[in-house]
Formats: sequence, structure tokens, C-alpha cells
Amino acid sequence: MNQPSTSSTGSPSPSTPVLGHVVVGFDGSPGAERAVDLAADEAARRHTTLEVLHALEWVEVATADDRFGQQLRENARAIVDRGVARARARRLDLPVLATVELANAGDALEAASDRAALLVVGSRGMGGFAGLLMGSVSLPVSATARCPLLVVHPDHDAAADRTPKSVVIGVSDDDCAPALEAASAQAQARHLPLRAVHAWRYPAMMAGGIGFAPAMWVMDDWRTAAQAALAAAIEPFRKKYPYVTVTEDVVLDTPAHALITASADADLVVLAAHRNTGRFGPNLGRVTHTVLHHAKSPVLLVPVDGRAGN
Repeated sequence: MNQPSTSSTGSPSPSTPVLGHVVVGFDGSPGAERAVDLAADEAARRHTTLEVLHALEWVEVATADDRFGQQLRENARAIVDRGVARARARRLDLPVLATVELANAGDALEAASDRAALLVVGSRGMGGFAGLLMGSVSLPVSATARCPLLVVHPDHDAAADRTPKSVVIGVSDDDCAPALEAASAQAQARHLPLRAVHAWRYPAMMAGGIGFAPAMWVMDDWRTAAQAALAAAIEPFRKKYPYVTVTEDVVLDTPAHALITASADADLVVLAAHRNTGRFGPNLGRVTHTVLHHAKSPVLLVPVDGRAGN
């Protein structure tokens, strides 16, 4: 991969991007525009720099006439400058960098996750099929990003910026601690309540067919166990973030459906990114995959197998 061309003024000048900041992928699509808005808000909350990244997949060939390549580079610069202008219009005092990389978009974003505290992407980019909820770039990046990743759908309600609701965190087990940390920090920074959702089901061996109804005392035991598991997971973060109001929500449901339902009344859904390694590399778990496709709010994925942040 070529080194990025980075500038804070919109003109190309090679430099080393700052570390521990917010990076947003921008290709000029509606989803990317929405991603820039939320990335600018997040960078402002963190008092850090926003880097607007555009990837140009172009192999330079040494020829006497490079007008086509020059035109592509100029178009790429124009696109990233639009993203910078949008971010600055959203947050006037925000320091913003413009970066164009000659690379595949997915590779550029994955590499950016090594220098970013947060990576932000739109769920679909230019040229995507309208029926697809996640694009060919955003879905693989969700499985490979090595820092927290915020995924934004183009149809996420912009009015949510003006009508704060809550931060929702899905809690399954102790491995969710990095996501609980991130969710608590987000709730505190946004001055919002935190809603911790834990879904439970009947044990598979007891899930009978039509007419199956476990005794009430059995259901009470299972519900009590689920409530105790959620309370134990959230307790350390109640102490660390005493000014965040926490609601513990234990529901009889599948995890994916419970979180998608909760997302309708959320500013943000936070998930621990439990990744599996398959034949074709890293992939997302079923719950994460489903929530990314159908959530009604932006989704923050926090890696539990790598770096975690807020």
C-alpha cells in the first residue's frame, strides 16, 4: 500500500497522520456523508482530530501521458475535500485532516484502524445495490478492524441528533467488559442513560413443541439467573461511572431481536465484536451480523480480541 497523502488544508502534502484520533471513510455517498457527520460529533466529544480518508484503487503506470491517472487523483482529492468541508461545517473548530490513499478501500480502512482510536464507516458506499443493507467494504471491515468501529446507515434518523434517547449495550457474558467500558464512556460523554440488555431463552433441551410451558418456579429461576448475570457484569461500571444512569433490561427473546427492538429508541447500540476465523478469514458472529444489518441506530463494534476503546 502506498503512503497516504495527508493535509489539513485540502492540498496534498505527505506527512504522518496523528495517532489515537477519529478516522472516517468517505466516498461521497449518502451513507458516507452521514458517517462524516457522526464522526465529526465524536471527534468533538473526544477533543481530538478527525481524519477524512478516501481510497483510490489505481495502479500507477509510468507512461508519457498520465492524463487519466491525473484526472483520477484530482477527482479523489475533490471527493475527500467535500468530506472535509462537511465536517468543518458540522463542527467549526474541529481540526480535520484529508487523506487520499492509493489502495483498495477495505485495505485502507483496515490499516487505518491501527492508527485510530475510532473508525467510522457508512454501511453502504457508491455503487452499492439498493437492496443490500451492508456493503462490500463495510461488512469485511467490521470483521477485521482492530479498533472500535462505528457503522452508520444512510437512513438512520438525523433527528436523533436533536432528540437524545439512550445508549444501548448488549451484554451476554464476561467477555463483554470492553464493550461495557465503551458504552459507559459513550453514555457519560453524551449525557445519556445507559440501557443494558441481556436476552435469555429456555434451555434448548427443554424447549418443547406447541404447548410447552415450564413451571412458573422454573421460569423464575432462569429469569433470576439471567438478572444476576447482567447485574454482575454491569456492577464494576456502575462504580466507575457513578453519574451514568443504568437500566438493566432482562428479556425473554433472542439477542439479535432484543437489540434490534431496543435500537429503535437508542442513539447508539454498542456490541462486543466476537469474531470467528473461518476458511476465508475473520467473520462476525450471527448476532453481530444481524444487528449490523437491521439496527435502527448507529452500531459501535468493540473488538474483544484486540484493542478496545470508547
